[in-house]
Amino acid sequence: MLAAAVVALLGAAGSARADTPGLVGNVGLNDAYTITLDNGAGNKVTHLDPGTYTLTLHDHSSFHNFHLSGPGVDASTEVDFIGDKSFTVTFTDGTYFFNCDPHSSQMKGTFTVGTVVTPPAPAPSPAPARLAASIGPGTAFSLRPAGRLAAGKAVITVRDRSASDGFRLSGPGLVRSTGAAFRGTVSWKVSLRAGRYSFGSVKHPLQRRAVTVSP
Repeated sequence: MLAAAVVALLGAAGSARADTPGLVGNVGLNDAYTITLDNGAGNKVTHLDPGTYTLTLHDHSSFHNFHLSGPGVDASTEVDFIGDKSFTVTFTDGTYFFNCDPHSSQMKGTFTVGTVVTPPAPAPSPAPARLAASIGPGTAFSLRPAGRLAAGKAVITVRDRSASDGFRLSGPGLVRSTGAAFRGTVSWKVSLRAGRYSFGSVKHPLQRRAVTVSP
């Protein structure tokens, strides 16, 4: 009866192990820069159900290691270790990562478990405002659109048609100008802040106007 009981217990333990799904990780076979994780049947792991798994790691190299991490799990081999290690891991909903610590930029992988909520994509950045500025001929100058401007990124196309003056824009965190000897068209990529800006002649401060940039 004792022998029968022992056999029954061993059979139950073996059945429990059989019921635990297995995962197999390999790293550094023939010292190559490779790392894989499969389901024991050679199929790459990309998604798993939550639960408890047996993780068997085959570390083939003395300068690589296998490191699996994620919610509630942190299992690894040492870098100088060669051989096999087994872990019992319990996965919950989330994303898990495996990599070689010394070479994590090139030897890495991920998989998901259960229901993973994908964060919403960030809202696209607004397109920069388009402004047009000019000076010359003579003392004429302008900045359009006229009136209040909104803070943010802007592209200003400046046409300098003056033979003896340039266009200047200044305000919070910004001073840009064309040279007095310059004639032609340039584009400025700027960030406008809330506040008061001055625009107009480079050489003659009295030949400038103001524009307000709102928050």
